[in-house]
Amino acid sequence: MELKLTKQYKSWLAELKQNISTVRLQTSIQVNANMLMVYWYIGRQLSEKVAQEKWGAKVIEQLAKDLQKAFPETKGFSYRNLKYMRQFAEAYSSIPIGQTPSAQLKQELAIQQNKNSKKPIGQSLIAQLATPEKIPFGQSLIAQISWTHHLVLMNKITDERERLWYIEQSIENGWSVRVLDYQIGTNLYLRQHKKKKTSNFHLTLPKEQSDLANQMLKDPYNFEFLQIGKDVSERELETHLTNHIQQFLLELGAGFAYVGRQFKLKFGRKEYFLDLLFYHLHLRSFIVIELKMGEFEPEFAGKMNAYLNALNKDYKNPSDNPSIGIILCNSKDEIEVEYALQGLQHPIGVSEYKTMHSLPKNLRDKLPSVKQLKDAVKEFNTLHQKQIKGTKKK
Repeated sequence: MELKLTKQYKSWLAELKQNISTVRLQTSIQVNANMLMVYWYIGRQLSEKVAQEKWGAKVIEQLAKDLQKAFPETKGFSYRNLKYMRQFAEAYSSIPIGQTPSAQLKQELAIQQNKNSKKPIGQSLIAQLATPEKIPFGQSLIAQISWTHHLVLMNKITDERERLWYIEQSIENGWSVRVLDYQIGTNLYLRQHKKKKTSNFHLTLPKEQSDLANQMLKDPYNFEFLQIGKDVSERELETHLTNHIQQFLLELGAGFAYVGRQFKLKFGRKEYFLDLLFYHLHLRSFIVIELKMGEFEPEFAGKMNAYLNALNKDYKNPSDNPSIGIILCNSKDEIEVEYALQGLQHPIGVSEYKTMHSLPKNLRDKLPSVKQLKDAVKEFNTLHQKQIKGTKKK
């Protein structure tokens, strides 16, 4: 007899699947934290022993062979990985971790060996060892991303503060290793931590929202994924960005929801069209992005201010925060932007953007022009034809 799938059963099944997925995820996270704890412990031991016993680098090679022989079923004990473990422990030696991995490992072994232990089954070792004053290894930031994430960070970032920032962003935004590598490659940390960003957020928004809006703003924005020509129009740039909306949203950052392009506003006797309109889920605000191919002009700010007035009046819900405008230009004079934004009622930021054709100044003169390339191709074709004729005569 076939079971009749009632609404109650379907609801129970959905809840059951969700709970199983949650437990599996938690187990996976715990396994990752335990593995990193072991790696940190091995790296720490290596670092201390090499320093204390004056052992040379060959001890790492010998240890790799011995560990692989002792644990043949376990991957990760290669010579190269052991070197990374040592680098891992040394890179995060100053992070405030309450109980060391060494002590945690010993405690775990003691619990496993004590058959009469009455520790609660559902409570992890890390939760048992946690105290309000200390951070157990498994709850530290470094235990919440994968070993592969750490390899990318250790290979590409030397500054500890910058590394920790990328770890926080990876956790908060769920970045894969590939996305993390991309964000490092575009210098996201430097672009979001520029000492002075040109905006009036601090004058037009409450402090908490101003800080969040300032963190959202980058300078410059990186649109190199477009690979567009130098003479593209503003409308063509807009089209390219929306055609690559996934990469565009990745560059904008977490929280952006795409509303539309050429969004129509009507006030007075005319209709106006916003280049790109987004809604930011964390700021609870509409975000207007206007694209300009040339240098910043003061009138851009006045026009954006009018757009935000109309958007707030006709589209913003009472629960929404004030709408924010971002003007993206090829270049800008920061003093000119500062004067243009002074006295405006609404929050506006101005940033530059770069595309694939934007090369460093020191390379521009070294690359051939289009005419030089055409002449070179023409010369090559002429020589090629002469060679063919000479071969036929022979």
